[in-house]
Amino acid sequence: MQLGGSILPILAALALLTGCHLPTHDQSKLKAIQAESERLFAAHPIEPSKGWADIPKNQWPPVIKSLHPYSVTVFGWGVDITTKPYFDGGWGYEVPQGGKHDLPMPAGCYSELGHGVFWHGLC
Repeated sequence: MQLGGSILPILAALALLTGCHLPTHDQSKLKAIQAESERLFAAHPIEPSKGWADIPKNQWPPVIKSLHPYSVTVFGWGVDITTKPYFDGGWGYEVPQGGKHDLPMPAGCYSELGHGVFWHGLC
C-alpha cells in the first residue's frame, strides 16, 4: 500500500492553501514576545465601550513585527497576535495577562510555547 505517496501531494496542497503558519519555538524570541506584549498591554488601556485596542502596524514592537502578523490586538485578557486570519480566529500567538485560564478559546485550541506565550490554531 502506498498511502504515503498518495497523501503527500494533498498535504503539500493544504500547506500552500493555508500559508503553513507555524509557531516559533525559539525561547529567546518567545521571551521577547512576552515582554513586548506586556508593554503593549500597559501602553494601550482598553476602552470599556469597545473591549479591545487594535495596535497600528507602525506601533508594533520589533520582535512581534518580525512574526509578520496580520493584526495585533490588546484585549482585557492579554495580547492577540494573529498571523493568519480565519473565521474561527485563525492562527497566531496569545499572550495572556495572568495565565492560561484567561485565554478566550477552549484550552484544546492552544499549545504552550514557553515564557507565557501560547499558539492557537484551528480547533
